Amino acid sequence: MRCLVTASVVLILAPAAATAGEPDLTKAAPKDLGIEFVKPAKDDKTGFTVGGKNETAVIRKLTEINGRTIAQLEKDMRPGAKSQVGSRLGFLGKDEKLLDILAEDNDFVVGKLGLTHQELATHLHIVGAIGVKNAAAAGKDGFTFRYHGRRYRIAVVMATGFQQSPFYDDTRTNTNATLTNLTTGAKLGYSLLVPHMIERYGFYEGHGTPYRVDPRKVVEVFDFLTEKKK
Repeated sequence: MRCLVTASVVLILAPAAATAGEPDLTKAAPKDLGIEFVKPAKDDKTGFTVGGKNETAVIRKLTEINGRTIAQLEKDMRPGAKSQVGSRLGFLGKDEKLLDILAEDNDFVVGKLGLTHQELATHLHIVGAIGVKNAAAAGKDGFTFRYHGRRYRIAVVMATGFQQSPFYDDTRTNTNATLTNLTTGAKLGYSLLVPHMIERYGFYEGHGTPYRVDPRKVVEVFDFLTEKKK
């Protein structure tokens, strides 16, 4: 099962008031949540740094990523791909080019916003892990907490089967999350596989799949990221 990504911004008249007993998890330690970030590693052959910052010019010239050719990756990412990492609705649209998607999102996140993919991925990892850790106690309504001066609620759903990464990097998930910024009303749904792909490759999935996690929506939910840049 993969998450059908939804993202929206709901206008509200005033920030939702904090409720007594909601923990402030701004300083939650990734290690305590079972998160291990990938160490940046530059591929001497392509010049691409997995888990690090890359120039868009480097991305556009890639012939492979993580030892897989672009053609192999695109084949496995198409809707209904018949492979061990295939997805019914795909990671890309049927005609989309992987490098075009990577370059576009890199231009936005690194170029326009002055952020890194790792910054966005870090917060998706952390709140996703918070959701998993508190899922049993929170129930279907989700777990409410404070984070970087905002109130959030996260609800997770776990499936029996796992979705593998098309990059063959040993990451996978069976969990989908729905995250709501209760302070602003911004909402985002995502599979917990996506933060791994963002962190490593700056891949948010293509426009031609409903599973895309648009970086514009990520920074709407984590509005404190762009607030710091002002």
